[in-house]
Amino acid sequence: MPTLGDPTAFALGPLEIRWYALFILAGIASAIFLSYRLASARGVDPEFLLDIAPWVVFLSIAGARLYYVGLEWTYFSDHLGEAINIRSGGLSIHGALLVGIPTVWALCRRNRQPFLAWADLIVVGLAVGQAIGRWGNWANQEAFGTPTNLPWAVTIDPARRPAGYEQFATFHPAFLYESIANGLNALALSWLVLRIPRSPRLKDGDVLGVYLIAYGIVRLLIERIRTDSLLIGPLPAAYWLSFALILAGGGLLIANRTFTREGAPAARDPV
Repeated sequence: MPTLGDPTAFALGPLEIRWYALFILAGIASAIFLSYRLASARGVDPEFLLDIAPWVVFLSIAGARLYYVGLEWTYFSDHLGEAINIRSGGLSIHGALLVGIPTVWALCRRNRQPFLAWADLIVVGLAVGQAIGRWGNWANQEAFGTPTNLPWAVTIDPARRPAGYEQFATFHPAFLYESIANGLNALALSWLVLRIPRSPRLKDGDVLGVYLIAYGIVRLLIERIRTDSLLIGPLPAAYWLSFALILAGGGLLIANRTFTREGAPAARDPV
């Protein structure tokens, strides 16, 4: 896999448009498109998704950046102006989830919409968005793994190699592994979300639970070979948050089968 090289896709006068931004925007657009189509297939009003998308996207990006800045506060405390500069990366999916899920809950509650049904639909799109957005890491030569000579290894410029790895040229494309895993996750979740109305064993909220468990496991495995992990205490921050995602997903699946919710959400209408 060759190095992409220049992180700038093109320039409009003095304004540089970066590949990272284009991949993130493509991921967001794809996420909204897929969730919209699944909502239509499930028989719920897809226009609600378009109504809440600006709030969810904006606040999730803010959460993703705040999480990253918080973990790198030693640097940003002396460079406050850089805290809002996301052109070169620095967005964390864990931070996006920590803010995005409560945002969806609040908007659903305000508009009397079934939160778990919408959460299921949205996380399927989120998985697709992650699969596409991860390619922004390739453009920025970041989020790669340990050195390797495998045929699909990514070549990293000397200036981008982490301390202790300067003598190595090719590394595991950890971002590619996660992109593939997220794509496969999206396929499985799409199937599940369409099965819910026809299966007596599946409930609204199950897809969210499966997503949290699946992504938590994937991130734990991939983080083991990352060379740029941010730390909380002795362990990578992604370990702590991924453990939390797995526990939250498992807890949701158990609660979904322990407690009976009153009322039948509109998303239960047959396809």
